[in-house]
Amino acid sequence: MQLFETMRLEAGVFPRLSYHKNRMKTSCQQLGFDFNEISWDALVYKLVETYSVGAFRVKILVDANGTFDYVVAELTTKVNFTAKLIQTSNNTSESVIVNKTTDRAHLDHNHETDIILLYDVEGKILEFDIGNIMIKEENQYYTPKYNHDFLRGCMRQSLIEKGVLQQKDYDVEEFKQKLQLEKIQVFLINSLREVADVEIYL
Repeated sequence: MQLFETMRLEAGVFPRLSYHKNRMKTSCQQLGFDFNEISWDALVYKLVETYSVGAFRVKILVDANGTFDYVVAELTTKVNFTAKLIQTSNNTSESVIVNKTTDRAHLDHNHETDIILLYDVEGKILEFDIGNIMIKEENQYYTPKYNHDFLRGCMRQSLIEKGVLQQKDYDVEEFKQKLQLEKIQVFLINSLREVADVEIYL
């Protein structure tokens, strides 16, 4: 198992870089992985120097021994996604849910839609498989409260700290009803896409 961060690199800049570094460092501490800040900083510098022109999807991985690896690809321009609702299982370890690891079995789906929107057995809306959810209702933006039940994204945290995003839980039945009545709009937020429209298939 490895930990990883997927980041946007555009014109030689990693937006929210400190959030990504802090999340990986914290996860390493929680899981007992080595994290060498000097090695992280050197790799980031190398990537910025190498990919200073254009927009890229950069995935940085680290293993338990603290060895870093990375994958770089051009960033696609997709800004609209389709999603369906999927109920989570109680069998997934919390450490896998709240840390961004390569153990992603709990997020597998058949790709009838681009992505999936998870909710728990009690009906709480949680997150998408590739990012957090942002819900617009009456000109305010909301995201679920964190209770060790999903991955706290870097984009989510930055929007909360800026006062753009408030925390509020949605029950799945309430969520469906408000969607059908067009009382809410749904967005995917993550550090790679930043903000993207989502059409939920009910």
